[in-house]
Amino acid sequence: MENDKIKKAEDSFLLRQKKAFSIFNGGEGLDHWSYSSTSTPFAKNLLGYTFPQEVRRKFPFRYKANFGNLVNNVVQKQIADVIYKSKTIKETEWDKDYKVCFDQEKENINANPPVDAKDKFGREAMIKFAEDCIPITKKVVQDIIGKDKLVCERYVELKEFDMIKPVIGRIDYETKTKFIELKTKPPNLRKVKGKEEWKMITQDLPSEPTIENLTQTSFYYMATKKIPHLVYVNDKDYIIFDKSHELMKADHLQHLYNIMIDKILTWEKMIMFCEGNINRLANMMEPPDLNHFFYYKDLADEQVQLINKLWGIKIWVVKQTCIKWRETIWVTYIRNFTTPVIMRVV
Repeated sequence: MENDKIKKAEDSFLLRQKKAFSIFNGGEGLDHWSYSSTSTPFAKNLLGYTFPQEVRRKFPFRYKANFGNLVNNVVQKQIADVIYKSKTIKETEWDKDYKVCFDQEKENINANPPVDAKDKFGREAMIKFAEDCIPITKKVVQDIIGKDKLVCERYVELKEFDMIKPVIGRIDYETKTKFIELKTKPPNLRKVKGKEEWKMITQDLPSEPTIENLTQTSFYYMATKKIPHLVYVNDKDYIIFDKSHELMKADHLQHLYNIMIDKILTWEKMIMFCEGNINRLANMMEPPDLNHFFYYKDLADEQVQLINKLWGIKIWVVKQTCIKWRETIWVTYIRNFTTPVIMRVV
């Protein structure tokens, strides 16, 4: 009798959980969190993950994300012993020829059109920088790994006792005793003064690790308890942060991990409270800051419509001629119910 009551309570909770999380993935729900999905404001998460995967894959991504994939994937294919394709499927044999690997990654990138003319230039100009970045990345990874067996993209998962959904991530480079979280620093685009032209320049390496990258590293550390390395590379050099750095010590990584988990727990409580009502959930969080330099650039039409629906913010983009810069620019106009029109050049 007691077991029946427990089972009924569990079934009831699972039904409430399913209803609450049905706002994600086009009604299919959410099966896990990731660092990338929880490192942003909640509004940004909602604007991405409420849509099904086939819609999200069509969202625009600029050349910088492609740069990281190009460099990292080519290096992995050249030096890895094992590459995971899913939680359970892994490969141990593939063509490791540099040109084959590089051309395949370029083909994958070009399967999607560039966002605009600026991104088209960036995608083409970044190739030379990637070609310089790859051997540097390969060297630093091999210097850290040595002769140990190298595994790439292994899935790891953690779920604290009071969490509803686990956190899942994939480790860039890993051996039996250590792992590397790799961050490429893609080149930046700059406007040529007095000309309607762009130029590409090397992005500097950081002198200190960022909290965002440290937090992601902390998750992999807590999942593996292996020796962590956070590595930044560009087309000229690299910098390594390991456990000798104060911010990479075990107690600090655990502290950052706890902060990430607390944030996820808060989100889960909000989701459960709203019982699948996305409008109620939107009202509980800060509305999207559409003037943020990164989070809300290049919004898809579906996202613009959702912003209007949930927060009453209207966005429209018009083409104008800028006399000062002597060029055609796109300007985003933003209006909500409480603030005047905001103009942003995009």
